Amino acid sequence: MFLKAIHSASTAIIAIIILSSVISMGYAAPTERGITARTADNQVVQVWFDAPPQLTTLYPPAYLFNVAAKTSSGLWIKSLHWDFGDGSTLDLPFCCQSQINDLRAHIYKDQANYIITVTACDNAGNCNDVCVSLKPDFTLSASPSSQSVVQGQLTTYDVTVGSVCGGQSEVNLGVSSSPPPGVTWNLKPNSGNTPFSSVLTVQTTPSTPVGSYTLTITGNATIHVTMVTLIVTPIPPVCPPLCPNFTLSVAPTSVQISPQSTPMSVVATIQSWNNFSSPVALTSSGAPTGMTVSFSSNPVTPSPNAAVTSDVVISITCSTVANTYPIQITATSGSITRQETFGVTVSGGCIPGFPVESILAGLTVGILSLAYIKRSRPRTKA
Repeated sequence: MFLKAIHSASTAIIAIIILSSVISMGYAAPTERGITARTADNQVVQVWFDAPPQLTTLYPPAYLFNVAAKTSSGLWIKSLHWDFGDGSTLDLPFCCQSQINDLRAHIYKDQANYIITVTACDNAGNCNDVCVSLKPDFTLSASPSSQSVVQGQLTTYDVTVGSVCGGQSEVNLGVSSSPPPGVTWNLKPNSGNTPFSSVLTVQTTPSTPVGSYTLTITGNATIHVTMVTLIVTPIPPVCPPLCPNFTLSVAPTSVQISPQSTPMSVVATIQSWNNFSSPVALTSSGAPTGMTVSFSSNPVTPSPNAAVTSDVVISITCSTVANTYPIQITATSGSITRQETFGVTVSGGCIPGFPVESILAGLTVGILSLAYIKRSRPRTKA
């Protein structure tokens, strides 16, 4: 009995020593005052950093992290996965406690701002993660990436300042680009605690040069920047009722053509009105594979209040598929553009490389040759 009592007491003492060792190794229950916890009410596993990253060595920079995790009663934390943000990772196994914390040190090669992520999983497969940056950080973006504005008008961009790992940072916004002549801008608001949004308003004047400009939006000087494009377009000309002008017409409005036949043509007419006498450039669109559209004169310049014409020549090859194609003619002079459409119907077909005329000629020669041979062959007597 005495020996049995000693054995029981020894077992109890050993159990107490093991439990004390487990607690001293960092398995004590966390305080749950997470600084960047990202847990949802319906998630079983909760994980958080129990203190901000502590800089223990200036160079090379070394930090101390304290993370805590817990799961539901009856389950236990099985593992922690550390991602230190610089490519280094660490996997730690745990056993038999629903609440744990882990104190971990890491040395970095430089003083960049890294994001540390810790993922905790329990024995039932429930997982959750938390992250923190070494220094307070934010994200900066703007949309749309490009805006067009007429001289003298204004446009806006939406600026978004986001949080990193749920942390809060005070951010001052600005625009570091030199403004184009006559351009002013403002950000409203121009500062705030993350996350927040701002609107960049850009105002031009009638004298702002036409062109494309890059605007650089900054957050806290040059910590983060994002760029947008401002395209300034000219003021549309105001044309009185009797300003110089022209019209475009095409005749006939439809033609039919066969492969490798003689090219067809229609006539494009530019009619000047109100003493218009500027060069007019002609272009075409809508031609299919194997079809070419050309102009006998391009550009054309009408005399004041007169008409000038250009032949629109259409030719095709055997590769053009039989169909009806709408061909659009565009006449452009300065800010004036006129368009007309005519139809080209492609009919018939041919053997590639052999025009229809050549085939017919070959058949004719063949028939005549056979007739000649038949007449010249001597008859045999029976």
